[in-house]
Amino acid sequence: MISSKDIEQAFSILKPVVHETPLLSSTTLDRKCGNSVFLKAENFQRIGSFKIRGAYNKIAQLSGVDRQRGVVAHSSGNHAQGVALASKLLGVRATIVMPKTSPSNKVEATREYGAEVVFCEDSSDDRERVALELERKHGYVPVPPYDDDQIIAGQGTVGREIAKSLEQLNYLFVPVGGGGLIAGCAVAVKHFHPKVRVIGVETETANDCYQSFRKREIVRIEPPKTIADGMRTQSVGTRNFEIIMNFVDDVVTVTDDQVIAVMKFFLERMKIIVEPTGAVAPAAVYHNVLGISGQTVCAVLSGGNVNPAFLKTIL
Repeated sequence: MISSKDIEQAFSILKPVVHETPLLSSTTLDRKCGNSVFLKAENFQRIGSFKIRGAYNKIAQLSGVDRQRGVVAHSSGNHAQGVALASKLLGVRATIVMPKTSPSNKVEATREYGAEVVFCEDSSDDRERVALELERKHGYVPVPPYDDDQIIAGQGTVGREIAKSLEQLNYLFVPVGGGGLIAGCAVAVKHFHPKVRVIGVETETANDCYQSFRKREIVRIEPPKTIADGMRTQSVGTRNFEIIMNFVDDVVTVTDDQVIAVMKFFLERMKIIVEPTGAVAPAAVYHNVLGISGQTVCAVLSGGNVNPAFLKTIL
C-alpha cells in the first residue's frame, strides 16, 4: 500500500510539469447546500484532467530501456490524453486503446499529443484485451489507468494540494471510476487531516464501488450506461480497493440528472465547463446527499473535457 512518502515523491516529480490547480468557491453554492464548499478545479489542469499526474509519475520513473520500448494504455479519454502528453514530454512512443464510443474531442486531443489510437469495443474487458495483445505483440510497457502504485501516488498529489491549502476540512468528496484518484487522495488528505471523512461518489448505474464497499469485496458489474464516461469501468482496481477499505469512510451515488443539473450550475453561475464525470462529486455536495450542514467541504472537479455536442444537448 502506498504511503504519504510516495505521494511526496510524486509531488516532487510533478511540480515542474503540472499546474497546482485552484480551489474555487461560490456563495450561491454555500447557501444552497448549507456548507462552506471548495471545489478543486482539475478541469484547469493540463489536458483538462487530473490524469496527467499519475501518467507522468509512472512514465517518468521508467528505465531508459523501458522508455525505448514505448508504452501502451487503455482509456475512454482522460487517461489517454494524460499518457499521450506525458509520453510526448518524456520522448516516449505511446499507443492508446480507446472505445469506439469515446468522446471525439478526447480522441482528437490524444492524437494531437502524438499518440497512436487503436479502437476497441465499449467495455473494460475489451479495452484490457486489446491493450494486452499490443503489449505482447510489440513489447510495449503498460501504463494502467488506476491499478498501479505510481499511478495512485501521482493522483494523490491532488489530495496533497487540497490538504496543504485548507487549514480545516471536514469532508472530501471524490469521484470513483477505477479508484486511482480516491485512493491517492484519501491517503494524502488523511495524513494532514486525520479526522476528515473521505466520501467516494459514483453515478447510480456505475455503482460497482458502492456495492464493493458494502460487501467488503470487489463487485464486478456489466458495462454501465451513464453520461459519466470516466465511470464506465466495471470494477475498481485491486490495489485501489485495499486503500479504499482502509482510508475511505463511505461511497454514495447520484443520478445522471443530478450531474447534469450541476454542470448547468457551473456554466450559468460559476462560468466554468466541467465534464459529466467531473461533476459527479460536486453533485453529491450540491444535492447534499449526506444531509450535512455547517461543514467545511471540498469536492474534486476531476476534469473539463466535455463533448461540445453533448453540452449542447443537455442545455
